[in-house]
Amino acid sequence: MDVDTPTKSKSAAKYGLPDDEIVAEIPVYLTQQISKNLHILQYLQKEGTVAPGVLLPKVARIKPIHGQMEMDIALDVQSPMYNRERGLELGVGLGDNGRLLDITTLVSSDIPMSSTYAAGVVVDGALHLTPIGKLTQLRPSLKYLDRVAEKERAASRLDMDDEDDEKKEVKAQTVQVTVRSAQAEEALRLQQRSVAFIQQKLEEEPWSKLSYFDVGSDESNTVSARLIAKNTSALVCKETPDEYLAKIIGSTEANIFEND
Repeated sequence: MDVDTPTKSKSAAKYGLPDDEIVAEIPVYLTQQISKNLHILQYLQKEGTVAPGVLLPKVARIKPIHGQMEMDIALDVQSPMYNRERGLELGVGLGDNGRLLDITTLVSSDIPMSSTYAAGVVVDGALHLTPIGKLTQLRPSLKYLDRVAEKERAASRLDMDDEDDEKKEVKAQTVQVTVRSAQAEEALRLQQRSVAFIQQKLEEEPWSKLSYFDVGSDESNTVSARLIAKNTSALVCKETPDEYLAKIIGSTEANIFEND
């Protein structure tokens, strides 16, 4: 959408808005050059905006078919708050005996987009918008705890005497029997197979290495340049202004802007 270049102030009443001075009108351009590859990453462990250079991953990887990402973020093992003894115990979950737990792994989880998001840049007095294709949350992965527990169970099994297993008493338990219809059983099997199938395919897909470039790098600047629309010709609107606004905000009545 293209509007007039900056002009002198106009009354907001002309547009059916509350009486508030409009100081300028600027062109707005829409581009989709990198829309499909533009994601919002939410770091749930961090409050507010994550500043450049704060979360630099040591390793980043992706499963491109399923879109799952992982990033290994370094932990400050020199911090006085870091428990080295516990770090050695948990480091076993990383696969190396004697290794400190020196990283935390963030794994992605896609979130349904209930709204339309866009990235915007202002260049030479014009606003360039690119729709964002995906919303992703990054949560800490605790798989290393599963590996630690598995190794502890394996060690416990080696120490266990077979004779002790035979002497274990079998205690009577009350069993609750639930009878399902054949149709319900089939639906449950289909659901389990579906979930299991998706999980199996996800596990089978190999990881691909991701290169991470922070804000200000040459690579980042190259991608950022694609946020600027190449086509700046005016669009021909087939609707009236009222019809267009109604699609966006649901109504063009003046009272929608008034406080209760």
